[in-house]
Amino acid sequence: MSQQVESAVPTRLASISSRFASRKLRVAGWLLHDDAASATIMIYDGEDALLVDISLCVTGYRRALWLRESKTAVMALGYLEASREDLPLPVLHSHAPLVNVNPHLILRAIVVEDAKDLDMALWNRAIRAREDAASHKTASADES
Repeated sequence: MSQQVESAVPTRLASISSRFASRKLRVAGWLLHDDAASATIMIYDGEDALLVDISLCVTGYRRALWLRESKTAVMALGYLEASREDLPLPVLHSHAPLVNVNPHLILRAIVVEDAKDLDMALWNRAIRAREDAASHKTASADES
């Protein structure tokens, strides 16, 4: 009997909440902060940000190649974990955009890569359309 791999749900950073805890997600955003000591990055899109643990998927050599520049587009796939305690948030530089980050959520990435060719606006529109279709389908089923 073959085992099926759980697919990752493409998710906008604006949609991430504790209701996605323990789910496998695919997220994208702009690199805002990289902490080599803790192997954690923070990605953002607009006002929304997310902590991403990259310890399982980035070697020191690869890190140096594309994590040196802030505002690099990043795509990550992993499991969202909720913590009862606040996770340590990085101190951002004074010119960093103001973002909202939930200090209780972190994506434990199994894949992370630069996504320099990703059109973030298109990514967000496509996922929003998928979310709207799913909510419409749920509403239609509730009416039946």
